Amino acid sequence: MKHLFRDDSAQVHMIEMITLFWLFFLAAAFVIQLQVPDTNAIASDASLRLAAEDAHLLSVAVVDEDGSSTLENYLEADRRDEACTLILEQLPKTVTGNCWLAVDSGAMERAGDAEIPPSQTLSVMHLKDVDGHLWTIGVQVWHVGGGI
Repeated sequence: MKHLFRDDSAQVHMIEMITLFWLFFLAAAFVIQLQVPDTNAIASDASLRLAAEDAHLLSVAVVDEDGSSTLENYLEADRRDEACTLILEQLPKTVTGNCWLAVDSGAMERAGDAEIPPSQTLSVMHLKDVDGHLWTIGVQVWHVGGGI
């Protein structure tokens, strides 16, 4: 025996479910808000990185009257504060930062004058071999005043 009527109730039920899901999704989109912080501009990151790299290179180039590297002498004598101060003094006036040091497999420790960064920072790390010990030198920098 053939059915003489069509059953469209399943199709109507599917449309109702899709509509309800769509309404729920729109309502949830207004309730759920993700706060995504803005990233630093590429130019800002580049200038910070160059400032940190230059500070490290300039501090390595400072020599004493014997012609040996002042930074290496400080690290060899484990004078961490003086080593970090030497590095941080090489930063431009619009950039300031913190210096972190570790020797061999030790933990990084902040040395020298320490500041709390007011905004986003960028860190540059270098490895330096001094008298058989491997030093990790980290320079964390950020802009101050009229920087980019």
